[in-house]
Formats: sequence, structure tokens, C-alpha cells
Amino acid sequence: MSAGAVQPPPAGPARAESWALCVSTYNRGAMLCDCVRHALCSTEPPAEIVIVDASADWQQNRAGVEAVIAETGPCPLTYVPACRKSLTAQRNQGIALAGADILFLIDDDAMLHRQAAARIMAHYRADSRGRIVAISCCNTPLDRAPQPGAAIKATNRAGALVANRRSRGIDLVLRHLLMIPADQRFVGYDRPERRWHGDAGLPEGLARVDFITGFALTLRRSVALAEPFDDGLVGSAIAEDLDASYRFGRHGLLAFAPDAPIHHLEAAAGRDRRRVNTALALLNIAYFIRRHSDRQGRDFARYALWYLRMVLAELPKDLAGGRWDLPQLRGALLAGRQLPALLRQPRAGLPQWYQDRQTRLMTGPRHGHGQNHTTAPDQGVNR
Repeated sequence: MSAGAVQPPPAGPARAESWALCVSTYNRGAMLCDCVRHALCSTEPPAEIVIVDASADWQQNRAGVEAVIAETGPCPLTYVPACRKSLTAQRNQGIALAGADILFLIDDDAMLHRQAAARIMAHYRADSRGRIVAISCCNTPLDRAPQPGAAIKATNRAGALVANRRSRGIDLVLRHLLMIPADQRFVGYDRPERRWHGDAGLPEGLARVDFITGFALTLRRSVALAEPFDDGLVGSAIAEDLDASYRFGRHGLLAFAPDAPIHHLEAAAGRDRRRVNTALALLNIAYFIRRHSDRQGRDFARYALWYLRMVLAELPKDLAGGRWDLPQLRGALLAGRQLPALLRQPRAGLPQWYQDRQTRLMTGPRHGHGQNHTTAPDQGVNR
């Protein structure tokens, strides 16, 4: 099924009897073991663990995970090599292998607090109608308890107007000048009738969000199967979580649980170059529109205005970071030079064409043209 096809989840009562840890990984054996160890130490441990590994030494990594399970407690393990070195392809591969009702599709550098899984599952179980299709954990250091009010405001800045003038000024800068919040970094492409329209009320303790960051994502498996991650992305697949979250919203509510903490380490060892990351962040949004929108003229006009705002936002980010060679601004301009070719590309074969274009941006043109190259995923990028 294409990533843009809408297939309603199966009818009937929403099930949330069990959860699976479902992780895509690459060259982080020790960190992956820590991730698994924290999950197994949960007050409600996973019913299964599914890991898709793009590392060359995946068998060695599997042995490490098996040792952790032997130390911590029994748990069924499915550990397979990646069919393709792409975060989105790995996520889809893991989803197909998992059998639990709820999938914790967290990153390999994300560590669940002991109580997080039980609280997430309690929220799903309380939603017998299945209106809530995805729930985000709350990024919180392991040695600290989350502060619910502050957590909601930080994660869902789009939904909160802060009380004092100083905070309103900060919110204005972050939202409209630097384009930081997730809803500012995405351009939607669905017609209104494709979106879910139902009771939008949430139980106390949950906040509604439009996007969920990949490292904190939990999801009903039925929705994950209906809305696979985009198979046209390669490597770290920047903005894949924004696009997937957007499509999950066709089926129900997305929520944020401040009482379900997770510690995201944001491992920096595998980060790509800033210039290329910035270019891909902008190009991927254009690719999503080209692939899925049935109102191309309207949506690309909106994208053009958004792109100009993003270009202007990169300069102060570079200057604030002391990056005098302006890599993020140059990356935004690089994306602009790639856009005409993307717009001319027919939709038939677009994912394969775009895989090659991304790879050439990441590795340079030396590999030649017209080949379907892939590059290893970097799970830590842009999280």
C-alpha cells in the first residue's frame, strides 16, 4: 500500500491488551541495550520486543540484547536485519513483525521511565471507543519527575497562549521568527474531508497535539498498518514523524501524556551535516505534498510562502549558534535549487526518484546517477 492511502482501522472495540517495544536501530549496540533494559524494567513490561537493525554487525548487537533479556526477565524477541537502510523502511518492517495492540515506536536513544508504559497503556485502555490513536511520552531526564503544566506547554506550544507579556514575546519569536514548533515545520496536504471529525474531548491528564516526535511515539498497531511511514525516504528520514503523525490524524486524536516520562539522549555520534540536514528538512515537506496532495497548485503556493519563512529563520539560528559559515542558511538555499526538479517529477516512480536524489545530497554525486542508493539511517537526527 502506498504511504498516502487511507484505510480505516478495523471496526470493533479498541484493543489495548499488550504493548510491544518496536525499535529501528543503526550502529548503537550499547545504547540499544540500555533502551531494552529500561523497557524491561517497566512496571508493565512489554509483551514482545521487535528490533530492526541496519548495522553490519547486527548479529553481535542481537547477542547483546539477548543477554539483557536473560538478565532482566523473559520476553519474546524478534531481531532481524533491515531489508533497507532507511528509518521509515525499518519502522514499517518492525510494525509488520509486531503483534501487540500498542506499539512503542521509540528511538534507540530513548529510555522509558519505570512507570511510563503502564500510564500510556492505562490511557489507551480507558479509551474504549478508540478515538485516541497515538500518544506521546514526555521527554524528561531520568533523575527528574515531569512537571505536567510545563510539559504540556513546551510540547504543545501551538495550543497554549501563555499568560504574561514576556512569555508571549518568547512564543512569538519561537513560532514566527525561528519556526521552532512542529506545526510550523510542516505543510498539510489533505482536503478537510480526509481528516478525522469526531469528539475531540480528551480525559483529564492528556493534552491534544497535532504531531508527535518519533522518539516518544506510541501508536495503535491498526493505525500503523493503515498509515505506513513514507517509503520514499532514506537514511535518517528527516520529518518522517511529522508526516506520519499528520496521517495518523485521519483516524482519530493524537495526545500528549505528561505523566508518561521518557529520557531522550539525542545521541550526537551519528549526526549528518547541518547543511544537508536543513536541505532535506525542507525538501521532504515538498516531497510529501508532491506525492499526496490532490490540490498541487494551492498546496505548493502555500509551500512557497512557508519555504521563504524557513529560509529567513535559518539565518538567526546560525548566528545564535556562532556558525559564521551559515550552514543552515546554505542548506535552505540548496533545497531551493533542488525544488524545480522535484516539481517536474511525475508521481509515478516519485519515491524511487527521490530516494536517489536524497542519497546524492548526502553522499555527493560521485556514485553516479539513476541508481537507487541508500545510506544508513541516523536515528538521532533532528529529534
